[in-house]
Amino acid sequence: MHLLPKKLRQKIESRQLEKEKRSDLIEAQHIDVSEVKTLCLALGPYRNLTTLTASILFLHPHCQVLNHGGARIFGDPRLDFLLDHNKETLDSFLRYAITISTRGKRGKTGGTILHSHAFDEKHQLGKLYHQQFGDTLVKEDIHCLFWKESLRTSLHIRDNNIDFDALFAREPRLRFLLPVRNPLDCAISNLRTGHARLFGLGKSPDTEMVLEAILDEILWVKGLQENHPERFFYFLENDFTEVHARKLAQFLLLAPESAWVSMAQQAFAIDKHYDHPQPLLDRYQCLVEKKFAAWPDLQQQLLQFSSY
Repeated sequence: MHLLPKKLRQKIESRQLEKEKRSDLIEAQHIDVSEVKTLCLALGPYRNLTTLTASILFLHPHCQVLNHGGARIFGDPRLDFLLDHNKETLDSFLRYAITISTRGKRGKTGGTILHSHAFDEKHQLGKLYHQQFGDTLVKEDIHCLFWKESLRTSLHIRDNNIDFDALFAREPRLRFLLPVRNPLDCAISNLRTGHARLFGLGKSPDTEMVLEAILDEILWVKGLQENHPERFFYFLENDFTEVHARKLAQFLLLAPESAWVSMAQQAFAIDKHYDHPQPLLDRYQCLVEKKFAAWPDLQQQLLQFSSY
């Protein structure tokens, strides 16, 4: 198919995608979502601990995870509950998300989080999951669904001027989560993987441009969390304790089971960091001091990353 003209190839792929979606929607009709208490969406940049966070949540016996899949959902009136604040649309999304969370493949196509790099054989997450659930791909009793499609979700919200007050008034189950990786490391990772282009900074953004865009994402979510503390939650890579694990479970209306809290702590071990030149560290400190002056506690937590 790759020998076909690009437009024709895209048309064929689009038709195939819609065919698969219709089949999945028919299958999804039989799924009971009455026990789902919360739907949580990741926000913020990619390469920002979202995969690790989703994987840790998938270790919880009552949390199902959908990995990516935004291209199949955003803009579809049958599924896009952010545009259509109806309970029926969100229920339809939940049924569809649970259905496709048992299949798919690695990458933006989406599907089960087990296809992600976090569950590769060399990592302990896969072992922890299989010890608890064997080969099960969907939890028997789902109380929370977590959707890992962070930056595309943030962009979709802003591009469509989503009214959070109206959204939350119609849908009590909805939550948003921002993990915060060391922003300096996150910027480098986004540049190396090509995800930096999603920020809309032009074809060749430099490190400082990407770094500022990442800090702006954190600032945006912090502002939203101030207005809706029960609907937005964030945690930092350098401050994820047992207390935070329990608060995360509480935020998602999941039981903070001791076994899960222990596994979350065990899995949340990050020992890889990049070396950054002093001029970039100085620029980072300047940006954090300026942007987060209204929130000194968060400011100090972010400034700690410049000493790693």
